Amino acid sequence: MSLRSQLLGALVLCVTTYFCLLRVAEAKNEAAAGPGVFAIGDAQREERDAFDRLRRQLEMLGQTPLSERLEKLRAQGHVWAAPSLGPERWAVFVESLRLVRRIYIRRRALVDPRGHLYEQGPTDVSPAYQEAFAWLSLGGALRHELAHYDGLTDEAAAYDQELDWYGELRGSPFLASLQGGAREAWSWALDSAVLSAQKAAETAAAS
Repeated sequence: MSLRSQLLGALVLCVTTYFCLLRVAEAKNEAAAGPGVFAIGDAQREERDAFDRLRRQLEMLGQTPLSERLEKLRAQGHVWAAPSLGPERWAVFVESLRLVRRIYIRRRALVDPRGHLYEQGPTDVSPAYQEAFAWLSLGGALRHELAHYDGLTDEAAAYDQELDWYGELRGSPFLASLQGGAREAWSWALDSAVLSAQKAAETAAAS
């Protein structure tokens, strides 16, 4: 066999091995995020519209860099929707074999954040308060999973970054610009999001 044929055979073997490993990595990701996951692209109109709505909410909060980062990752195929992700999770970062790195957002949480947060039905919390709490919780969860995407493996440290993000919002021009009922709703939602993250951090530290 000629040297050229040997090199070509080795190349074919490398490519074949890579794609086999890639399929294994994708299967491991799906096992963690649940079946039916899919990239949020232009063909998924409802999910793409919901993602754009999320970005507008983040930009309203003064978080344009976070909005743009999420859009860049989505365009690169690193942000997916997960219809089967459990109701206890807003989103999750999964990496398999260092080949597949994705942030999965629970589809219900993306399309209907308030419905995800209050999945058990009506409560005595007013809709405006619920809505603000839901958007802050989704934003905080994505900030948390971005910390993992960027290489942070420690769960407590990721919660620290999520809590720091809430701290940024507390001193933001957006919150300072609100008055009356709107300010009360967003202040309550921010306090609630911080308490939820702190409780989750304590649970993670104890496990």
